[in-house]
Amino acid sequence: MAVVTLESISVGGKAAQFADRPGTFFLVLRGDPAEDAEGLQAGDVFAVSEGVDVEAGDLVVWWTGVERTLALARVQADLSFTGVGGFPPPSDEQPARVRGVVVGRLRQFLQEDGAAEA
Repeated sequence: MAVVTLESISVGGKAAQFADRPGTFFLVLRGDPAEDAEGLQAGDVFAVSEGVDVEAGDLVVWWTGVERTLALARVQADLSFTGVGGFPPPSDEQPARVRGVVVGRLRQFLQEDGAAEA
């Protein structure tokens, strides 16, 4: 299985309009995510809000309190977490703490000529 990670970043351009919201931070997906219903791609940027109520169906960033353990999961009806895109779900030995709820996903698309489109 490929290694996938989330890295904290600062944003500019069109995404910067969300950067001044209190409690919002941005993470970029690094590595080669596993194919699943989420459709994650390397380079996806996630806008994540802290202090938002977590509900079944939400995509969340969970961690163990250490930045290198940031992972993505989908919240199930019983409020358990299912790992997405190759990220593991929390385990009994590694209890989850919600870092924030994903409130937006930004992706740079390539035009047919290979140029990036904002």
